[in-house]
Amino acid sequence: MFEKFDNFLIDFLVENSSEDYWYDCAVTEAQELLCKFTAQDWKKLFQVGNTKSDLWKIRVVYCIEEENGMDGFDFLLNMLNENNDEVVEYAIDSLRSFNTENYKNLIKSNTDLKTKAESLLENAGLPVKRALEEFLKIY
Repeated sequence: MFEKFDNFLIDFLVENSSEDYWYDCAVTEAQELLCKFTAQDWKKLFQVGNTKSDLWKIRVVYCIEEENGMDGFDFLLNMLNENNDEVVEYAIDSLRSFNTENYKNLIKSNTDLKTKAESLLENAGLPVKRALEEFLKIY
């Protein structure tokens, strides 16, 4: 399933693909593929995730939701170590979809995550600033 997901993402990284189509339609199909991931697929995602382009990483973290469980949650936390602020901002924004108490407690106890969000807030544009402020207010 990982290979199918990876190929699907790559199809939407080419210059002639529409951003609007990705966010309006294709993201749903990508999320459905992620929901079918096995433990091996998640392992492969972790193995190759750091070698992919920033846009690929953004596409992945945008797709991850609470339905993906701890594997998705852990992947988002892993993306917080990226050098590209936009990747990290998308990862933090996706963490907001993890609404159960268990995940909320994990997020609240992660002081590095809060520090990262606060540091990004300093230079954030208005939409990102709002998302980060909402994140920090909740956690």
